[in-house]
Amino acid sequence: MSAAQPAHGHHSQPEPIPTADRIHTAKGIAGTALLPWRAARFLLKPRVGPFRQDRTLDQLAFWRSAIGLAVIILAAHPWRTAGAVLESTTEKTLVTAGYAMLAVPLPFLALLIATRHGHRTELLRGVPRLLGRAALALIGPLGFFGMLFAFDGYDGRTPTGPDFLSIAGIVLTMTWLIILSACAVYWAARTGFWLSEVHPLLAPIGTTLVMLVVTSKELVEFNTEGTPVAVWLTLNLGGAATALALSTYEYRHLRSIGHRFRTGPQPVATPDGPTIPVSKRSAARTGHHGS
Repeated sequence: MSAAQPAHGHHSQPEPIPTADRIHTAKGIAGTALLPWRAARFLLKPRVGPFRQDRTLDQLAFWRSAIGLAVIILAAHPWRTAGAVLESTTEKTLVTAGYAMLAVPLPFLALLIATRHGHRTELLRGVPRLLGRAALALIGPLGFFGMLFAFDGYDGRTPTGPDFLSIAGIVLTMTWLIILSACAVYWAARTGFWLSEVHPLLAPIGTTLVMLVVTSKELVEFNTEGTPVAVWLTLNLGGAATALALSTYEYRHLRSIGHRFRTGPQPVATPDGPTIPVSKRSAARTGHHGS
């Protein structure tokens, strides 16, 4: 017998990661740790589905938010400062996130009742994921208030040496946590408080209802803040229309790949649309793509 027999019983050793890939991975990890908006995206953004439409929706959602904010600032510039617009937008986002959080139990209970008995277990498995996202969103505000205790006993004197470095580190960390908290509010509002973790179809429906409530509230209050009525109405109704269009597109896409209310969060085979392979079904959960 020849000595050059293949070693069938031995597993091949994994190939080492190329240096360029290691550097790229290290930069990505460092960027996620140092930049609060990237950390928030890593912790709070729902996974994007495997289809091209999912990626398109994700990109459209971002650009709708960015371009929409720029349009509002430019359109209102003759009557309001950019700072005032940002303050108003932040307040609206916070209100939207709060309404989304309060609205979670109602659609969940309605869907739980409508879901067929054999599929309710899968629906309930999404609850810990939703609560986990909500818990991660609290890292920023809880960390910020925790850091406030680091200033206890500060007598107001100008710090020097190690004291200066310590206080500088605290200030930088608190700034990082404030930005992380703002990003958490954004993701809570955009995803409908992560309703897609329970069922993908809940996200476009739940967030659309919240958007309509917030828009109706603004129309009833009719506080234009110095902006002409025609401009104010155009901006508000235009924003609502684009959010509704994206939610409708998302809902129709999710239906086309087999998502149904009564059969749980996993897609089912449809005669007129593509189906998701079993290995990719866990990745087919998309968040809200509205404001």
